[in-house]
Amino acid sequence: MTSTTGIRRSGPPQAVQKVRDNYFLVQVLLTGSPSADWRRLFYETRLEGSTDFQPRSVEISGALMRFRSEPAAVEPRIKVIDRWVEHANEKEASMSGRNEEQRRKQEEMARESAELGEWNARWAKL
Repeated sequence: MTSTTGIRRSGPPQAVQKVRDNYFLVQVLLTGSPSADWRRLFYETRLEGSTDFQPRSVEISGALMRFRSEPAAVEPRIKVIDRWVEHANEKEASMSGRNEEQRRKQEEMARESAELGEWNARWAKL
C-alpha cells in the first residue's frame, strides 16, 4: 500500500467469482471512490508492467477495483496496481496544485478588472 494521501487499497485482494478453471475475478477495496480525474490518470499510467496486464484490465466501480487473474499472478498484479494507484495519486496532487494556482490567478484578474471598472466609472464624466 502507499503512504501518499489519496486513494489507497484498504485491504487484501479477495476472490469473488470463479471465471473458469484456475482463473478468478479478484476484488480490491479502496479507501474511497476515486474522482473522474483520478480514474483517467490511473488508466493513462504508463509504468512498467506485463503487456498482458495493463491499467485498462482493472475495472473501477465506486470504492472497488476488480480484475481477472490466475492465483499465481495476483500478488505481482497487486504490486503493479499499487504503483499505478500511487502514480495516479501523485499526478492528481500535482494537478490540484496547478488548479489552485489557476484559481488564484483568475481571482486576481477579477479583482484587477473590478478595480479598473471602478476607476473608469469615476473618470467617465471627466
